[in-house]
Amino acid sequence: MGSLGVRHLKRFWARQLANGTGQAADSTEQDWRFDNLVLNALGLALGETLSYLMQARPDFAEFERWVLARNEGPLDAGLLARLNSTLAGQPYTAAALAPLHALDALDDVLSPEDLRHWDEHGYVIVRNAVSREQARATEQAVWEMLEMRPDDVASWYEKPIGRGIMMDFYHHPTLRANRHAPRIQKAYAQLWQTSDLWATTDRTSFNPPETPALPHQGFQLHWDVSLQPPFHFGTQGLLYLCDTPAEQGAFRCVPGFHRRLESWLRELPAGTDPRDVTLDAQAVPIAAQAGDFIIWHHFLPHGSSPNRGTYPRIVQYLNMYPVDFRETMAWR
Repeated sequence: MGSLGVRHLKRFWARQLANGTGQAADSTEQDWRFDNLVLNALGLALGETLSYLMQARPDFAEFERWVLARNEGPLDAGLLARLNSTLAGQPYTAAALAPLHALDALDDVLSPEDLRHWDEHGYVIVRNAVSREQARATEQAVWEMLEMRPDDVASWYEKPIGRGIMMDFYHHPTLRANRHAPRIQKAYAQLWQTSDLWATTDRTSFNPPETPALPHQGFQLHWDVSLQPPFHFGTQGLLYLCDTPAEQGAFRCVPGFHRRLESWLRELPAGTDPRDVTLDAQAVPIAAQAGDFIIWHHFLPHGSSPNRGTYPRIVQYLNMYPVDFRETMAWR
């Protein structure tokens, strides 16, 4: 298990290095599940971690030091105990159970009306998921990372953001704090009907107003899951870090599509790629305030919208899932 005492981490490291030489066996669904679980529990982004392993090809001790550096300190003992118990199929220790019991004891965040909206439309807005001050602190961290200024419009366009509007920015303390925000965790616990969830280590996004020289760089409406049956329940989410009216590049989705995805797929003409079908006319932008959090059913076609406002749309992506979350491995 190495000096950090993390189950599966050494197996993950060894298999990825073997992948680089073409010597690894095919990954199983359990490998995929455990890989994601370990990386998310340790606050590591999948793409960043794989890039480091392929480029540096570190020995295991060096990899563990890299993990600690990304966490800027020691790992949470209670979270590590919970992770190791999960990977070993053993009951949780008292230390691992304590934060789950605390989350269970919190008042519900989503009202019955919110839950009815979720059932009908497939998305819900968690108001004041983090404080406006916390959202502003995270927004400021994004500006500093990009070396841009909110009062200098020209700086917004001086260099690429990353992959389109997506930034590889994961490890700032404010980002970690948001992943542990009680109102976000409680909302996910209500939707999944369990507090035993794991937070993803996902990207941030900076979507500036489009210009003739720089049209919208975001993704068109899409799904991030396979459209091959069987279909399993899943969620996705993002945190608005600044006030975002509808015209300011707001998140958009096709409300209610989770209720008709399967029938829609069956009714497509033979040979049609569902990902090539344009659904923009049915999409709705979802405006919200700094500190508000949007959760959507992963069956909804979704994406960012062109920013026709005067200020960037800045968000942090954050999802939660149980260890037994199922995802179809065959891609369609």
